[in-house]
Amino acid sequence: MKYSVEMELKLHRDRVVELLTSHENRKRWQTGFKAYVPIDGEPGTIGATTRLTFQVGEQEFDMVETILAKELPDMYCVSYVSSQSASISKNSFTDTGYGTTNWRVDMQMKVSGFYKILAFLQPKTFHAQTEALMRSFADYAEN
Repeated sequence: MKYSVEMELKLHRDRVVELLTSHENRKRWQTGFKAYVPIDGEPGTIGATTRLTFQVGEQEFDMVETILAKELPDMYCVSYVSSQSASISKNSFTDTGYGTTNWRVDMQMKVSGFYKILAFLQPKTFHAQTEALMRSFADYAEN
């Protein structure tokens, strides 16, 4: 499944990139985020992997994040792999010239189990989830 989501943030591109690429900031805007632990490679560099831990209700789960490409401040591409899904998130940042930033996320996802059924029956659910996550980040970053 592939889809894209875009939004404009009322923040300079350098600040958007700084806040979004920091694991330390994630707990301030991503619901359920608990912890991160570097696994391999120099954190923040291409090829580096990090275990991200989340708590959703009573369930705790891990994802492994791998930095695939990093051409900042224009683009940041990462993969996320868990027991239920694998995705690639390409984040593009465009300076509008007015102190705002256009942020575009191009997603590619492969899901299994319950999520595969959900993707078939309600594919817009994933689009809405990405949009909500972006809105949560924007609310944090702009304030």
